[in-house]
Amino acid sequence: MKEKIKKREAIDINQNKKTPEGDYILKSFVEDMDYCDSSTDEWIWSIGRHKETGVILASTTTKFYMNPNYECLFLR
Repeated sequence: MKEKIKKREAIDINQNKKTPEGDYILKSFVEDMDYCDSSTDEWIWSIGRHKETGVILASTTTKFYMNPNYECLFLR
């Protein structure tokens, strides 16, 4: 993980704010990048954009895949 961050192959989102459900709030999404939280040593498994609000959230689960309320932007 640290090597991928160093090589700019992954984005560390450990400083991002979280929702009460524990999802990370992203300001933007970059294609062809991995996402992780280096403080917990966890990879992000799904990223979704809420269809009504446009808010982009990242999760360590696949919860944004096939979710009718979100456009899935990333699935690990």
